[in-house]
Amino acid sequence: MTTAACSSFAGLASVRFLLGATEATISPGFVAVTGMWWTRQEQAGRSALWVSFLGVGSFIGTLLAYGIGHITGSLSPWKYIFLILGAMTVVWGVVFTLFVPDSPANVTWLTEQERVVAVQRVAANNTGTGRSRTFVMAQVVEAATDPAIIILGLISFVNAIASGGLAFGSLIIQGFGFSPLQTTLMNLPLSTVQVVTQLGAGFLTSKISSSRLHVGTVAMIPPIIGTLLINQLHLDNKWGRLVGVWLLGSYPVGFMVILGLLSTNIAGGTKRSVASGWVFVCYCIGQIAGPQFFKSKEAPAYHNGIVAMLCGFILNLVLNQILRFIYVLENKKRDKLLEGKSEEEIAEMQREGEVLGFEDATDKTN
Repeated sequence: MTTAACSSFAGLASVRFLLGATEATISPGFVAVTGMWWTRQEQAGRSALWVSFLGVGSFIGTLLAYGIGHITGSLSPWKYIFLILGAMTVVWGVVFTLFVPDSPANVTWLTEQERVVAVQRVAANNTGTGRSRTFVMAQVVEAATDPAIIILGLISFVNAIASGGLAFGSLIIQGFGFSPLQTTLMNLPLSTVQVVTQLGAGFLTSKISSSRLHVGTVAMIPPIIGTLLINQLHLDNKWGRLVGVWLLGSYPVGFMVILGLLSTNIAGGTKRSVASGWVFVCYCIGQIAGPQFFKSKEAPAYHNGIVAMLCGFILNLVLNQILRFIYVLENKKRDKLLEGKSEEEIAEMQREGEVLGFEDATDKTN
């Protein structure tokens, strides 16, 4: 809300820094909550649901911005946007803090027996309840040397380059010849594509076993086609290039897949925290890097910026398959440990895994 009071670059930069610092906790927090409340099979759909609301928020925000843009008050329209949406965010933040519990064990609206069941149903995840507050240096080293975690960060980085580039999405659309208010409305289909693809991806990954990275790979194909349309079609073909912009809407599925893998494939309180921190730092760096490829002298085509986005989508696709290969090798090693074991022995190993999960063991040691 204080952004509306800024009248200089220094003030705006300071407020935006604080805004970024507070926003940085949202996605890691949601990842932690998802891992605490739902089983591995359920987490993909749940993650897709809350990630899809980025598109829902963008859709509703676009309509609000269009309406607010017609306000003729004493303030500039953009200031009303920050004041109104900022106030809504503050109110919802208070509601969330007061009513969302930090663990199934602390839910006030469940009976004691129901709380026990809520904890036991996620025990098979072998990742505990996420309540460990002990810092373990060995888990930091394990996270820093885990190839899968390193690649998760790289995927986050290349995905964010495109996200940072889309900060110029309105300028790209406006460059097609639309007015500012028309440009606002032209963002609606992009938001719709985001919501539909994220929910669709969540449905597929929850129904088809071991499909998340394949789904994330397929989701990069429309943005690749979209960037090619934007870059290769003639500047006068504004509708064809606009369709290219709308096709970019499936790219957030790649980040949704990363969030799901963070909550299901990484165990150990410290290790998961380090992995989440690494992934989101890479994401922030990518968001900083993305806009740097968009030079004002290249307006309205922004050739280098569009090419940078294209490279990000292609690298995302390739890294998804490299990561899947690593997971396949790891699963084969685990399957080999079960060879020759009786059903009773396998069941006992599962029980031991659940206990180790609650004792803050990592995915490598459990």
